[in-house]
Amino acid sequence: MIVKMSYGKEEIPVELPDENVIWELYPNDLPPVEDEEKAIKDALENPIGTKRLRDLVRRGMKIVIIADDLTRPTPRKRIIPILLNELNEIGIPDEDITVLIALGTHRYMTEEEILENFGEEVVRRVRIINHEWKDEKNLIYLGETENGTPVTINRVAYEADFLIALGSIVPHCFAGFGGGAKMIQPGICGWDTTAATHLLLFEDDERVLEYSGTTKNKIMEEMRAVAKKAGLNFIVNVVFNSKKELVKVVAGDFVKAHDAGIEVSKEIFVREIEERADIVVADAHPTEIDLWQGGKPLTYARRAVKDGGTLIFLIPAPDGVSPTHPIVSEWAHLNYKEIKRRVREEEVEDKVGCSVLMLIKKATEGIDVIVVSDGLTKEIKEKFGFIHAENVEEALKIAFEKHGKNAKIGIIHHGGDVLPLYKG
Repeated sequence: MIVKMSYGKEEIPVELPDENVIWELYPNDLPPVEDEEKAIKDALENPIGTKRLRDLVRRGMKIVIIADDLTRPTPRKRIIPILLNELNEIGIPDEDITVLIALGTHRYMTEEEILENFGEEVVRRVRIINHEWKDEKNLIYLGETENGTPVTINRVAYEADFLIALGSIVPHCFAGFGGGAKMIQPGICGWDTTAATHLLLFEDDERVLEYSGTTKNKIMEEMRAVAKKAGLNFIVNVVFNSKKELVKVVAGDFVKAHDAGIEVSKEIFVREIEERADIVVADAHPTEIDLWQGGKPLTYARRAVKDGGTLIFLIPAPDGVSPTHPIVSEWAHLNYKEIKRRVREEEVEDKVGCSVLMLIKKATEGIDVIVVSDGLTKEIKEKFGFIHAENVEEALKIAFEKHGKNAKIGIIHHGGDVLPLYKG
């Protein structure tokens, strides 16, 4: 059989023996809404857990719309104009609205990327700014949550009268699911806040890979506590299928609306398997811009690989390992326990970078990982403990030499969102 795996803007044909393939996972593509504009307007007209925008917002308010960066496929250019028109009708002119890009600690978006991702209309109508997390002058400290997490957020968001967060709901390796409060933390927070929430994942070494796809976990709850302290007023979240078609739009309270959207997202992206495979071939789409984002599909795919098995991982990674967290490359040779020790003993400043590095290390323990990537050098792959392969054919040859001609193979498409669930 020949399967086509996503690799950036291309598709790579992969030839596999039919009798070896035991499952092939795609998103369970639920049908899209018939009319996107109507679905968005209906969600705004019928918010979950809160009043309508027209009953919450009044003329003279300064509004900040917090929106995903380029690492997320949220259809910003299709949603924001409708939201702007809604606010205009309430009496809020475009000049009183700012779009704040929720970078977390990702690199800043360029003007060209902003135009491509937000669209000409949005760029023309409102001010769009990066969350400049590197500059402390752009941040403000709000104190701590009840659990002791320091809360530092973007000053523009703090000074706004009303915060609206726009995001998409897909599985996430730390928070369980994206969207909701995650647009605040880590979206528009400082390093200290993000480090505190992310490091919660490693309090129980045996559960590190279990948070993905869960609805009640301590990281999501702490992110919600941060969002409450930051004053998040309203969300517009979408669930889409693998074709980026809108399947569901939810709006309203950042907990209740988010929870409603999660249930739909589960139907699409959480896919059950009856057994783990000796060899899993997975692409990283759509979280494939760098290895930092690639930590998600690595984490998800690991659930589907037998202990001692092999993961063949396809990731173009045009931005390399991580443009903003050099420690991920510098400490790539260390194992999980050593990185955790250094973090615990305060031997590192960039704890956010270490949290993602520890996740990658945990996701690749006990298996071989063969990486096909134009953006990662052979040297950096080997520093991480990965096996280098120039192409998928070479990777399969290596895997079959290890596991034999009767090896059981699993295939994961859209690996950055699809979450295999093994109930054995």
